[in-house]
Amino acid sequence: MTSEFVGPESPLDVQLRSVIAGLLQNAEQRASQILEEADRQVAAVLAAAQRRGDAILESAREEGAAAARRVATRVLAEARRETRERILHAQRDVYEQVRSLAQDELDRIASTPEAKELNARLETVAHDRLGPKARVEVSKSGIGVIAAHGRRHLDLSRDALVELGLADMATRIEELWS
Repeated sequence: MTSEFVGPESPLDVQLRSVIAGLLQNAEQRASQILEEADRQVAAVLAAAQRRGDAILESAREEGAAAARRVATRVLAEARRETRERILHAQRDVYEQVRSLAQDELDRIASTPEAKELNARLETVAHDRLGPKARVEVSKSGIGVIAAHGRRHLDLSRDALVELGLADMATRIEELWS
């Protein structure tokens, strides 16, 4: 520090110079300590922020993976349901086609001697089951009979015969699906 006055230094100037130098040195040391502490705090804050960011990222990954699993499970269940519906629909179509073909085949023979022979045998079955006094009529399709005796009824019409035939063939039809 220089005095505003030009001239020899006074003893006070000499003493102040050493005090000022000490104060400056103390201030520089304190500033250096403050900067080091600030650096440590910044490093700690950055490390904590990094750990928090990593934790958030990991949590987001886990949540994303869980969400993806839920979506995949739902999509898979929907695909299974849809596939099952398609299979059941296809099975029902095949079943209906077999039924229709059987009915068509019986309709084809409706006016033939085979039909009269079949109806006579079915009439015998009806009398065997319901008794000799049962009333037996040829069904509307011309194939099969419908019988009644009191409250008891027996349907051996074309449609009933086809259903009975399909029921007897159920195991063979089921084998088509396996």
